[in-house]
Amino acid sequence: MADNGIVSAQHTEAPTDGVPAPSVPADDLPARAVPADDAAPAQGRRSRLLWAPLVLVLSAALVAAGFGLRGLTNGAPGNGSVDAGFLRDMSEHHGQAVQMGMLEFSHGADPPSVAMGQDIALTQQREVGVMGSWLADWGLTQSTVGAPMTWMGGTGPASEDMAHMPGMAGGGSLGTPVGTDGVRMPGMAGDSELAALAASRGRDSDVRFLTLMIHHHRGGVLMAQYAAQHAGQDKVRALARAMVVVQSAEIQQMEFDLQRLGAPQA
Repeated sequence: MADNGIVSAQHTEAPTDGVPAPSVPADDLPARAVPADDAAPAQGRRSRLLWAPLVLVLSAALVAAGFGLRGLTNGAPGNGSVDAGFLRDMSEHHGQAVQMGMLEFSHGADPPSVAMGQDIALTQQREVGVMGSWLADWGLTQSTVGAPMTWMGGTGPASEDMAHMPGMAGGGSLGTPVGTDGVRMPGMAGDSELAALAASRGRDSDVRFLTLMIHHHRGGVLMAQYAAQHAGQDKVRALARAMVVVQSAEIQQMEFDLQRLGAPQA
């Protein structure tokens, strides 16, 4: 991934709702990307120096997670555990973010938004690989069978388990409600929204992407917060905490970018 023309930059850290972030530095995760010639106003812009803590947070989580330790099955989580459910569902959730990020990278016009799309696609695809490798190490299947999200606060259908979450009944800050237009998990875009994003170009693509990805990240943060508190494996909790920190910061940046483009807030 090093030959994609990415210029490293740093995020401003965002609140994590009481979930502590790991602090052990490491340097093997790709940095978030921003075009080198971005000359947007200083307020809200991503400072290279301020991005460093978030890059270290996510990198440290992966190091703490035991990257590359194969075949350690003693004490492995079970098929119905929070750990397994989170990794499976977040992999699917990430898959859609990768799709949306690459659509913006191909079709967008605003350099910071295009860079954000590329950055999210690259980093979340790598995280999908990490999560899949852990499931394989534990001898578990890669995908959720049946309704997603049953690991999150209950054993019933996803729509019942998430009824208490904001946006589950009426959309709102998480966008299209779960169970509508093909949406399986909180924050995910509906089938018609994905089709509209794929067909859009220029500023229209920028605004659609930012709006949908803000919703997507909000849903992902809710899932990660739960896993950070309830997963049994240290490395799963560490990865979930890192996702909360990084995606919360990206939400703030994308909200600023929508405002800069003169678009309605998501």
